[in-house]
Amino acid sequence: MNTIPFEAPRVAVSELLTTLEGSGLHLASSAANRTVALTSPTLFDSMVPFIGRRNGILLGIGVHPEAPDAALVVRGAALRGFDAVVIKSLSLSVETLAAVADASGIALLVVHDDVEWRQLESLLNSTLTSAAEPGSATGLAVGDLFALANAIAALVGGATAIEDLQTRILAYSTLPAQPIDVTRREGILGRQVPDDPDNANAYASVYRSPGALRLPALAPGMPRMAVAIRAGTQPLGSIWVVDENGALDTDAAQALERAADIAALHILRARSAADLVRQRRTELVRRLLEGGEDSRLVAVQLDLDAGGPFAVVAFQPEFGASGEELRLSRLVDLIATQCEAYQHGAECAVNGTTIYAVFSGASAGDTSGLNFMAHRIVERAGGGLRVSVRAAIGSSAAQVAQISRSRRDADLVLMLQTTRTHTSVVASAHDMRSRLMFLELAQVFRDTPRFMSPHARQVLESDERSGTDYAKTLRTYLDGSRDSAVTAARLSVHQNTLRYRLKRCHELFAIDLDNADDTLALWLSLRVIEFD
Repeated sequence: MNTIPFEAPRVAVSELLTTLEGSGLHLASSAANRTVALTSPTLFDSMVPFIGRRNGILLGIGVHPEAPDAALVVRGAALRGFDAVVIKSLSLSVETLAAVADASGIALLVVHDDVEWRQLESLLNSTLTSAAEPGSATGLAVGDLFALANAIAALVGGATAIEDLQTRILAYSTLPAQPIDVTRREGILGRQVPDDPDNANAYASVYRSPGALRLPALAPGMPRMAVAIRAGTQPLGSIWVVDENGALDTDAAQALERAADIAALHILRARSAADLVRQRRTELVRRLLEGGEDSRLVAVQLDLDAGGPFAVVAFQPEFGASGEELRLSRLVDLIATQCEAYQHGAECAVNGTTIYAVFSGASAGDTSGLNFMAHRIVERAGGGLRVSVRAAIGSSAAQVAQISRSRRDADLVLMLQTTRTHTSVVASAHDMRSRLMFLELAQVFRDTPRFMSPHARQVLESDERSGTDYAKTLRTYLDGSRDSAVTAARLSVHQNTLRYRLKRCHELFAIDLDNADDTLALWLSLRVIEFD
């Protein structure tokens, strides 16, 4: 009797990479539509030849991309029936090897040099197995982290919690008879790890550790064993297991590390669909902030009330030398949450390290409300995340097409906040409208040099050449409404000294302060120089 040979189900390479986005794996060859069998990956061993037909993915451990035998490995894998080969680039070019793969009809994948082969095998194995067998142990339903938490608790022997980067509790075990402490109880009730001064150091230690880490008890809690959840080198969250008597051993640590690989898969798969929606909306918000002819169409896609008004608030964090990615992620989450609480449907987007929030309707027109919200975000960022943040409220925009102007004003306010004369961490374009006007005028004067007063130019050139300070004297005198006593006090000089300096300005530069037009042009030119 003839039998139909079994053929493993297959998945497109592009779909596999989408599921494992962020894991450090990417396609180096050209065939993105090529498929791979849903079977566990095979480890390459240069000392043991392949026997018979194979399929699936070959992990090219030890294959040097520029070694002469690398092409032989790729061709041999294709001849044996493998669908793809994974190598590390070792910071070298893989173009030649990719061409060999294309010619041989096999996909060449490259994984980041920092990714451990053990973790990559675990991620690939979990991904491919769960796709082939939805009911398998590693194939839990997307988002079913609670089942995984229970499995970890049973395997390791302690109450388990799975958290994201913002220390929100994604899932926790519910097995009976496993002791818990106050910290875990409060975390479960609030779905958020309670704030504690020692938490930052504990989490930093976990994310620095290459594997599971034992942590001593922090009153009133119990000891813990914890491990970072990573996709390649990218942190995704962490797993924490209560270690009541400090009895969890090396076997428990290894089991927890394997569980972290499975958790990474579930988080990546859950994030992939949500990230597509989030990325699309973020890109639309960026287009709205940049302005353009399609602003109204973008607003419709974002379901913004076209009736306005609109306002943009910009937040600029001040980071140190390390930990920026993780802290920025937490800050964006904090800002998005607070903005949503202030106005349902508020849109946020990140450009570099600046976070922008777009408000519409009555919320956008309430300057005091926006100011209060911005102050609250700054305070919570400083207190909870230990991140210093400046906030700038852009000008009110009556139409969708003017949102980009509100964003530009917010950027200018952020820039003005860095000057020595400004100390407030929250400022608005409305309160700084005069200084914004001088910023605009400074650009006009740069574009049109003839607007600069010839007297002002002569004074500035003389000061730079001789080291004098006539420009500051004239500007302070005119700023003070030509009041000698006020000007002398601001300059910390005697009034006679001031009179002498003004006299010298007349003698050296033929400046006539009784000529209203020339004096206005002089003062304006000297003022905009401050904003150049």
